[in-house]
Amino acid sequence: MSRPALTAMETALAKRAGGLSRERAKFFEAFAQSGVPHRRMEAWKWTDLRAVLRDDLAGAADNDVIAPSVFANVGPFEITVMNGVAAWGAAPIGVALARADAPLSALAADHPLANLAAAFADDALSIGISGAIAQPILIRRIAGAGITQQRAVVTLAPGAEATIIESFDGAGAFFSNSVTEYRLGEGAMLARVIAQNAGDAGIETAFSTVTLAKGAVIDQTALAFGGKAARLETRIAHDGAGAHASLKSAIATTGARHADVTSLVRHDAAGCETRQLHRSAVKDRSRGVFQGKFFVARSAQKTDALMRASALLLSDQAEANHKPELEIYADDVKCAHGSTAGALDPNAIFYMRQRGLSEHEARALLIEAFLGEVFDGVIHAGLEHILRGRVTRWLEGA
Repeated sequence: MSRPALTAMETALAKRAGGLSRERAKFFEAFAQSGVPHRRMEAWKWTDLRAVLRDDLAGAADNDVIAPSVFANVGPFEITVMNGVAAWGAAPIGVALARADAPLSALAADHPLANLAAAFADDALSIGISGAIAQPILIRRIAGAGITQQRAVVTLAPGAEATIIESFDGAGAFFSNSVTEYRLGEGAMLARVIAQNAGDAGIETAFSTVTLAKGAVIDQTALAFGGKAARLETRIAHDGAGAHASLKSAIATTGARHADVTSLVRHDAAGCETRQLHRSAVKDRSRGVFQGKFFVARSAQKTDALMRASALLLSDQAEANHKPELEIYADDVKCAHGSTAGALDPNAIFYMRQRGLSEHEARALLIEAFLGEVFDGVIHAGLEHILRGRVTRWLEGA
């Protein structure tokens, strides 16, 4: 595949790369091999980032004083990342923070946007967690107009337990790009909640990797309202036997917004389990994208993996693109996937209207129930309440 001509954005990035250190320049060189992802790349055919990032953007502008996070009600330890620069207060016992660059993991090393973030991130965070941390940890990323790059590496020691919330918000026309790498030791347990809203003009890409040692558990729940273009991408590697991954995600979009949830789950060890559930509700001219792939290596016998993806099309011009995949080399496995898309059931609406609800109320209740399955079983009850509340507010506006 021939490489398209450089855009104004890519040309400006190349000029800025001239001032990078030798180690960071290597990351930029890896990014430059493909440049900004575009529709001629199979994994990006529905999210053409180059098309919306052709023009150069100035450095990130300072934001005004911001309101408290909607997650403040659960009393988290907050790490605020404003335009790529992190700040925090006294950390809970068992949580250690530092600013340090590090090589990208094998899961992230071939990703162009991971390399872009590693090259230009002003603040590369290292977060170490040991023991059972009762207080949720909130990584709050906020972007102002311009370009923001951010990177974090989170390591859970063997047997550690933590709840981490990652929120992505911004105002105006911006491009926010981040890479977060999670490394879970033997028997570690992580509950991860992601909430994304880039507004109508923002462009958001958040790439993450999760490496699971023997018996480690990741429970991830994501809610995306999209933006001019937004992509939440997760790669998970079952490196140790008996590891477990639960991936749940919801997209809710209106107007001309675009939201993309993409994942790759590698099963490289025996006896691992993955459960994945995705729901999209798209309205007006908006688009929801889901791409999920399970890879099962020959060594991953006794794998048990199930993927389900469903979309509600709430208008004639709304669009949902789904691509579930299985790539299996082991012969003693249970793997399945399913994908559906359709409109609200008119019979269900009629049934509810016969019981006193207006058409608007009936539609809203059905959509809320459809998306709400994603939030069933969120480990922290307060977080489940907040996520459901955000969906309710979206329905009120939609």
